Amino acid sequence: MEGCYEPSPVLRVEIPKLAGETRALGIPTVQDRLIQQAVAQMLTPCFDPYFSEFSYGFRPGRSAHDAVKKVCEYICQGYKIAVDMDLSKFFDRVNHDVLMHRVAKRIRDKRVLRLIGKYLRAGVEVNGRLQSTRKGVPQGGPLSPLLANILLDDLDKELEKRGHKFVRYADGFIILAKSQRAGERVKRSIQRFLKVNEDKSRVAPTDQATFLGFTFKGGKIRWSDKAFHEFKRRVKHLTGRSWSVSMGYRFMKLTHLLMITLKQDMLRNCKQKRKRKTSLELIAGKVPYMESFDQNNLILLGISN
Repeated sequence: MEGCYEPSPVLRVEIPKLAGETRALGIPTVQDRLIQQAVAQMLTPCFDPYFSEFSYGFRPGRSAHDAVKKVCEYICQGYKIAVDMDLSKFFDRVNHDVLMHRVAKRIRDKRVLRLIGKYLRAGVEVNGRLQSTRKGVPQGGPLSPLLANILLDDLDKELEKRGHKFVRYADGFIILAKSQRAGERVKRSIQRFLKVNEDKSRVAPTDQATFLGFTFKGGKIRWSDKAFHEFKRRVKHLTGRSWSVSMGYRFMKLTHLLMITLKQDMLRNCKQKRKRKTSLELIAGKVPYMESFDQNNLILLGISN
């Protein structure tokens, strides 16, 4: 409260992504994480009610599954062309002055504003060396998702003003159109105002587009090939002989993975009436040791579908 608190630099850690790339995270100290969480909980009620209803990333009561189902709803309404957009290194390019101006529109307490500014300028530790941060918002802290949504809210409002059918989740968003020509026109207009990742942005039929690891085939939701291969890779890792961990820990990690998978299965099949195979049946016989991992094992672990 006296303004003497100084956040520590975040630790740069790179984690693998589905396409073989890496994502840079900034891991704050335990003390900084606790304070960031308190600030985020205080700011969320001030900003969240004013965010767009088509923004789903890191918001209370909303999830990636809700975003995917909204896309499926648009497709069923006849919007068969997807403008699949990905902002180029969005978190690394955030202008601190612009962001703080957006925050100051609703937060008048200068102590809170100074604290947020300190987090943005705290720096990052890379291989034991300290680097300054003159721009960007480090991913990995509890406050970062809220700050990103605050900055991107202007984009959401502009898309709403133009009457576009869109869904945004963090720095990835998809716009739906009824024709290829309309989709190309929308993409060009967006590129005049925003720098997008050309490798990940395109205009294509919805059954060729990917959003949050899902594709849309004939109005049905399916895993993308990359997401499915990553799932199989993780299962093989968790059940492999070379992983020297206790069986209890192995079951705990496998339980967590299967719980996520079952939720995704429920999403994928929310509009399908036909009988489907369970996640366990899909991987049994294809992954080492899964032949003996039967339904009784799932019941013991607290999972059953």
